[in-house]
Amino acid sequence: MPAPGGVGPGRLRCAGFAGALLIYGAAGMPAPPGIRWQELLIFAGLLAMTGLAGPARLVTGLALGRRDRGPAPELGVASAVLMLLVWLGLVRGIWNGWTVRDMVRDIVPLGFLALPVLLAPSLALLSARMRDLLADCAGLAGVMLVLRWAHNVGPQALASIGTTPLGEGGDYLLNSALVPFAAVWLVLRAITLLDGGAADGWPWRRLRAGLFLSGGMLCLLAMAATVHRAGLGLSLLALLIGLGRPLMRRPFLVLLALACLILVPILAGAPMTGMLALAADKTQAVGVNNRSSEILAVLEQVWRDPVPFFIGDGWGALVVNPAVGYWRVSYTHSAPSYFLLKVGVLGCVGIALYAGCLAARMGALWKGHPYLVLAALPPTLIGSLLHTSYKYICFSLIVSLVVGSSYNSLYKCIQRLHSFPRDGF
Repeated sequence: MPAPGGVGPGRLRCAGFAGALLIYGAAGMPAPPGIRWQELLIFAGLLAMTGLAGPARLVTGLALGRRDRGPAPELGVASAVLMLLVWLGLVRGIWNGWTVRDMVRDIVPLGFLALPVLLAPSLALLSARMRDLLADCAGLAGVMLVLRWAHNVGPQALASIGTTPLGEGGDYLLNSALVPFAAVWLVLRAITLLDGGAADGWPWRRLRAGLFLSGGMLCLLAMAATVHRAGLGLSLLALLIGLGRPLMRRPFLVLLALACLILVPILAGAPMTGMLALAADKTQAVGVNNRSSEILAVLEQVWRDPVPFFIGDGWGALVVNPAVGYWRVSYTHSAPSYFLLKVGVLGCVGIALYAGCLAARMGALWKGHPYLVLAALPPTLIGSLLHTSYKYICFSLIVSLVVGSSYNSLYKCIQRLHSFPRDGF
């Protein structure tokens, strides 16, 4: 059955993607210790969206020879880059004798990076309303992660804001890319509903706007409580940019914003001052968390010989990482240094080409759906440059939503001319 308001995969497929997001929020973890029943359910939901043919073609390399990609040739380039990275790092890892467990722990996250290639064709066939509902599910998943964190921390979670930094817990739920996404997306969606951008009746719009606004604020407060400097700062910047247009268009929203600017410092002056002080103390104590030393450690390891410099040490390679107390680990906190370690300069060129293909779609979406782009920017920037979330499945799900939305109008034009495959790559 097509999605209402447009052609596309059946509602069962769409429900599978939404279910994967909600299961992740309710029971998943950014970095699980292994494949548990939660991960299996998430994979099943995503498989319901893509079908079996797309992943099979990508894994076997058959996707590279397809000529019916319609208006998305860059997705073919992206799939070719992924295949090159998989085999380059695998052959190098086997040559160096790394353990199978360590190699698998690197290859599985690389499979997550393939999700935009697999999901974009199916997401592009959905109506704009259905894609917004999926983004709402992603926002709800972010709120669920925050609620789970607050439950683990206890009742002092919000009371301690501005007085003492709270820990993120052993599951690191707030490290998920869905938390800053939800902080921006839900607030901007609330403004859209109050601005009359929905077809529902006013009372229902007002109720939804209140729920969205509460969820977004909860995510912002959680990042403030844990002094998540990058996530909070980029989310607030994205909100500032996103609120500019509706504020200028609606006088009552301008007055509401001015009232908030006056009341918030009065009602929350001490916590706000405390948050700024905690952020300053953390910056003075840890700076940028040894990120520069981490990059130097990677360069020192791969610079020893031209071979590792150009093709890396392979999947499964370890590095003595100053950012985690000089433990010998398999990850770094930025995608460039990680891929330099694993697949060298050649792999970095490949991943830059892959990222460029996806970033171009984000730019193409800006005119049609700037709020989705603004919501996706904080988690993608943090995940790519400052954090290990480039290896998380939630990171790739957000990128998939953006890429699929950017192709929507092109795919519909193609379908009016001839039948377009619906099973992805």
